[in-house]
Amino acid sequence: MKYLNENKPEQSTWESDLKIIDKIKVIVPLKLLLVCNSIVAKLDGEEFSIVTNIKSKTSDTITLSDDYYIPKQKVTAASIDYLPDQYSHSVVIHRHPDNLNNFSRTDNEFINQNFELSLLYTEKDYFVNGIFNLKYEDAIIPVPVKPVIDYGLEEIDIANIEPIIYSTRVDSLAGRNETKGLNDIDDFLYSYEELFNEINELNSRLEFLETELQQNRLSEVVT
Repeated sequence: MKYLNENKPEQSTWESDLKIIDKIKVIVPLKLLLVCNSIVAKLDGEEFSIVTNIKSKTSDTITLSDDYYIPKQKVTAASIDYLPDQYSHSVVIHRHPDNLNNFSRTDNEFINQNFELSLLYTEKDYFVNGIFNLKYEDAIIPVPVKPVIDYGLEEIDIANIEPIIYSTRVDSLAGRNETKGLNDIDDFLYSYEELFNEINELNSRLEFLETELQQNRLSEVVT
C-alpha cells in the first residue's frame, strides 16, 4: 500500500532560478567622486558633466572605470550645453543643485538617452540617482540604479577593539578621585540628599576657614 508523503519538498512549477533585479548596483571609484568635488570647488554653483566608461558588468552590478574626460560644454546653474567634441564614452555623470535628486525632463531627453548609463551628482549627497539604458531591439528600457562609492577599503573587522569610555568624578569634597567605566554610570549619580550634605559640608569648611583667617588677623593686630 502506498502512502502520500505530504511533507516531501518539491520545487513548485511556478518557481525558477531567475534573479529578480529591481535596481542595478553601480560601483563608482573614489577618484570620480574626488574629481566631481574638485570641479564643484572651481565653479560657482553651475552644473557640469564628466564622462567615463564601464569597466565590468554582471547581471546586477556595474563597475565604472576611474578614467574620465571632461567634454566641452557651456554651463549655467540650471543647464548644460554640450559643444562639438570627440569622445565615445558610455557613461555620463552630471551635477544637479543640492536637493534636486531626480532627473529632469531635459536630462532624460537630451543627456540620458545618449549614454548607456547616467549618474546624477550633487555636492551635498554625492551620487544620488542613476539610470541604465537597457537596449531591447529598437527600444531603450531605463532601469534605475543604486550608486555605491568604492573607497578602496575592504570590510574592516574591529572585533579585537573594545572601546572603554572613562569618566572621572570627585567622590567627595575631600578630594578623592575615582575613575570608572561608562557601565558603572549608576555610581556617578548623586541623590538630592547627598548633594545637600556635600553643600553643607562645603559651607561648614568655608565658615571654618573664615573664622581661622579672622583669628589670625586679630593675633597680628594684638602683637
